[in-house]
Amino acid sequence: MRSIFVLEEQTIGKIAAGEVVDRPASVVKELIENSIDAGSEHVVVEVGNGGRDYIKITDDGYGISEEDVEAAFEKHATSKIKSIEDLAALQTLGFRGEALPSIATVSRIELSTRYKNEDFGTYMKMEGGVIKERKRITRAVGTTLKVKSLFYNLPARIGIIKSQSTELRHIMERMINYAVIYPAIKFELFHDEKEKPIISTLGTGKGLDAIVNAYGVGIAKELIELKEPDSPASSPLIDIRVSGYISKPAVAYGTKKHLFTYVNRRIVRSEVMDRAIRRGYGTLLAKYSYPFAVVSLFIKPNEINVNIHPKKYEISFYHQTEVFYAIVESVSTTLRHADLIPEIVEKEKGPRAEVVDLFGVPGVEKKELLVSTQTSFQADMAEIGGKKVVGSSLDILAAPLYQVLDSYLIAQSEADDVLMIDQHAAAERINFERLIEKYGQRIDKQALLKPYVPELNPHQLYLLRENEEALGDMGFDIERFGDDGYIIRAIPVVFYRLIEEEEIMGVIEELVEESGKKEDRIRILFATAACRASIKAGEKMSYEGMREIVERLTRAKIPYTCPHGRPTMIRMSKKEIEKRFKRR
Repeated sequence: MRSIFVLEEQTIGKIAAGEVVDRPASVVKELIENSIDAGSEHVVVEVGNGGRDYIKITDDGYGISEEDVEAAFEKHATSKIKSIEDLAALQTLGFRGEALPSIATVSRIELSTRYKNEDFGTYMKMEGGVIKERKRITRAVGTTLKVKSLFYNLPARIGIIKSQSTELRHIMERMINYAVIYPAIKFELFHDEKEKPIISTLGTGKGLDAIVNAYGVGIAKELIELKEPDSPASSPLIDIRVSGYISKPAVAYGTKKHLFTYVNRRIVRSEVMDRAIRRGYGTLLAKYSYPFAVVSLFIKPNEINVNIHPKKYEISFYHQTEVFYAIVESVSTTLRHADLIPEIVEKEKGPRAEVVDLFGVPGVEKKELLVSTQTSFQADMAEIGGKKVVGSSLDILAAPLYQVLDSYLIAQSEADDVLMIDQHAAAERINFERLIEKYGQRIDKQALLKPYVPELNPHQLYLLRENEEALGDMGFDIERFGDDGYIIRAIPVVFYRLIEEEEIMGVIEELVEESGKKEDRIRILFATAACRASIKAGEKMSYEGMREIVERLTRAKIPYTCPHGRPTMIRMSKKEIEKRFKRR
């Protein structure tokens, strides 16, 4: 008796669809890529119930001709390539001809389109990949495709789709990814037929405008545009251009989720590119931290392989080493020329001329002064527990002390170095270690005198829904209040008397931005509380206040950085001062 059979065509289609479409955001991704390839200048995405009910995408691209409408939904039908050799010159995002047929197989579709060279449009209705209706219509040039009842014929798949807020968040992430790399296209995202879009980009063509629009002015102020490397590649086997923006070292995160990498304007996941970006920062970043980066690589299509997986995220480089060092050089050159910290020490001549640590100490002459910038919670716990780090003790004299610009303390060391201390960063480090000493890995709650019911915008509502459990672990007692509200009954005790009611949501947004493992959440919680409790830049200090900060900083276990990885001080040696005044 036979035990091996050829699967039915419908079954094959559903299996293949699973490789391309696994959630509503996958549909949005594939359809946006089609719109981009069609030369669109305006792409509107509308979703209902996080994409579970419907996904509708409208563009002003060149449309689909009446003759090609049905062919567009046939397996492996594409206008992007004609043979495997064409992959070596691929300029489009799509090329496999799998997206539309895969989506159509597991949903109900309504297509409305008009090709740029035709006087009429075409309407077509499909269900489970089968055409139910087709007719000519009148409409403007472009395409509208509405996907309804996703996975209606695959009940097991419907159960895999997450909550409305989770699916909407994934859709938003996909939209932002494309908006950043295609700044000349105006993108809009609407949810549940609301009049106001959740996302609306300008379409000015300027990359920084798109980043500001997506991530806010705050992050944009900390970004530096990538520069060409100071020296050409040592092994110019291939032509590589690197562009984009990277954050100053002060802006760092505990995960890679803020690394956005593109190759030939295609969103990719590349360990090679991630490692290269991190390597380019050298010691300017704290251990286990990553910057915010939008890095775009332009390389000849025949130098890469994009045909690895149907989702087209994976990519491989034929000259991986050259790609790695091209990115490293671009990042390191950009940072060398950026105004990150005051240039106190003259750079040396020679192969290690650029090796300067966070405190202005050349890596060649004063190796004994190099310090660890590891700021992970585990490291801090180990230090507070008594484990000593070589070079972590300071030799700052208690007098004389001066405050300048109402933000920095000037002190002197026993070795006749002049130290400039950032009063806020130093106080943060002191308060952070005090909290670890007091609470360890324990988080206590402080009940509010009266429950607080904040007015939530849609973004804040999604944040609370997504992070209920994590916020509970952090010491917040929150409870749902109706469909679009929450009651906050308690906050972490470390914030007691540090924040007002109206500041609670701001603190929550800070905390959930990087929440990961439990120890990471505790570190973020303590670091945020330490920041709130610390003297701010611009505040005048008494001599006793300055002395207290200096004395407590000298007793700190890791005094060189604040808990966020920012330096607490810079130094200038007596020798360097005398050189500047021509005494040497």
